[in-house]
Amino acid sequence: MSCAPQRRISYVAINKRYSAPIILAVIMKYLSLLTAIFLFFTVTAPAQTQRDTTLRMSDDVMLDAFFMLPTTPAPPGGWPAVLLVHGFGGSKNNNTALARSFAQLGYVATSYSVRGQGASGGLFDFFTSDRIIEDLQAMVDFTKALPDVNPSRVGVMGGSQGGLHAWNAAAYDMGVRAVISIVANGRFRENWLGNDALNWTFAAASLAGNVDFDPAVLDSITRARESGDFSYIRSFLENASTRSRESGITTPTAIIVSYYDGFFDQNAALRQFDAIPAEKRIILYPAGHSLPSDPAQENYVMDVVARWFEYWLRDRTEYASVASPDSAVVFFDAGDGSMRMYGNGEEVYWRSQEPDPRPEDLGTATWYFTDEGLSLTPQLTRSERTINYINLLGSTPSIFLSPPLEEDMIIVPTPATAVLRAGGTGSQYQMNLVLYDVDPATNRRIPLTRCHMQRPRAVEEDLTIPMNSVLHTVKAGHRIQVQVHAGMAVLPNTDNNFGNFVLGPVDNSVNTLVVGDNGSSSITFNVLEPEPVSVGTPTVAGAPVFLGSWPNPLRSAASVAFRIGDASHCRLTVHDSRGRIVAVLHDADLAPGEYSARFDAGDLPAGLYVAVLQAGTHVDRLKLLLVR
Repeated sequence: MSCAPQRRISYVAINKRYSAPIILAVIMKYLSLLTAIFLFFTVTAPAQTQRDTTLRMSDDVMLDAFFMLPTTPAPPGGWPAVLLVHGFGGSKNNNTALARSFAQLGYVATSYSVRGQGASGGLFDFFTSDRIIEDLQAMVDFTKALPDVNPSRVGVMGGSQGGLHAWNAAAYDMGVRAVISIVANGRFRENWLGNDALNWTFAAASLAGNVDFDPAVLDSITRARESGDFSYIRSFLENASTRSRESGITTPTAIIVSYYDGFFDQNAALRQFDAIPAEKRIILYPAGHSLPSDPAQENYVMDVVARWFEYWLRDRTEYASVASPDSAVVFFDAGDGSMRMYGNGEEVYWRSQEPDPRPEDLGTATWYFTDEGLSLTPQLTRSERTINYINLLGSTPSIFLSPPLEEDMIIVPTPATAVLRAGGTGSQYQMNLVLYDVDPATNRRIPLTRCHMQRPRAVEEDLTIPMNSVLHTVKAGHRIQVQVHAGMAVLPNTDNNFGNFVLGPVDNSVNTLVVGDNGSSSITFNVLEPEPVSVGTPTVAGAPVFLGSWPNPLRSAASVAFRIGDASHCRLTVHDSRGRIVAVLHDADLAPGEYSARFDAGDLPAGLYVAVLQAGTHVDRLKLLLVR
């Protein structure tokens, strides 16, 4: 993977930066966003005709459905097929364009309106009720029975509600070949009643006018929302969860989720993923209940979706890397947009809260609440912050701000932990922490992570709360802002909240947060150290500097261009996302001038790599994105 550098004559560099705007919606007709998934594969073909039909269920409820067939002759054994399921409150029509793209690619595509939605009859009672599961199995069987379909090569895909249906096809062993579940997971209590606080977005979605709910389900949610008594709904959500089924799943499962989703908690998705013994892949990215807003990240997700079905439904062995256990866990950094990959066996970097043993490159950073804000040094003296909560109106947060960071802090996705000494005067009180990465130069706030907990009345107690998992590089010069709420308003301000925010308690409360007292309240992150991805020192005259690379992203090899200001010993290396050296491109003296070296990726897995150029005491770094 190395060669001698050649003198550079000319060079054109292309650099891409990433952004992470937040998108949050209460009710998402989600799959309409996926119509472009296969467009980069699609060729001009005759338009497929949507053939509408109905299915009569055992209780005489009629389900509205359609199917599309490819225009080309069926291959030996029959076509592969994909069942598409729409988002909550939508209908089969949300999947028309996506189904057409699949059909043009040689898949049979089917879809239906979920019971109680669209033109289907019946009442919607819950995502894993007997009737809903029976309907899904009927649609799987219908798809398998279509003319010239290969019944052993059927997949299911959906987003939001549809993502739950795709997941259920695996969890309930419905005889499909592979599934793709987007922005969803089956751990309902963890998503919607985590730490005894009712998820605001879940409660609001139950008021949807375009869904025919079972009145008993609506009544239970309404009573819980109005009374603050969650005992029944806690039991209901736990019993409806598919958690007990995870260890028996044999269907290859791809899970695609986001950091700031108002419906589904990424920690629950990661725990679900970890429990699956089947071949699997998970991708997490910075967005709300949606696809990534960054085009490069969206393209990556689309590429994985395409390759996942091509590999499992068509045996396209050239796409086998999509199921590699060495790159099964993919995170996009919410701070700088970079991508990191981990293997199934590296959960110490993406799931374990208390890694044991702790790898050498994994450390901790504890920020203490003090009278001055956030500090790496605990305050010895005790102080208190009072936060008043008024039912329906919410609370004005208490804000803590760190000083500017002196160097990059790379927070790994193992959940950060908040330890709060707190209490409240209401029959119930709540603590909500919302963290932002603040760029003082632009005053831009980037969502970082959050957590919440609701407790019975307490004068003072210690709360330990896991925060939402996220890969996030807080850059040097940036500051961390923590907003501590005592409860959200009935109409929350989504500019100041993101992710799984919750309804406030039913009673007014005066909440107290204790700071100081030798570090009684703090937040601890798991961080990478030392880490070659961090921003280097500013270049000075005579220092080595990268001029860029071409191509970037790269698929197999790239030319890395750089300049040496003074004659010196020069070492050019390439590191993976863990900081390990994967290639030495040069390690010898060089005269002043411009050079290029070839980086041959060989069989390295896709992901983020960093070229490190060292000459004398000066160092420069360049990110390289390898795609497969």
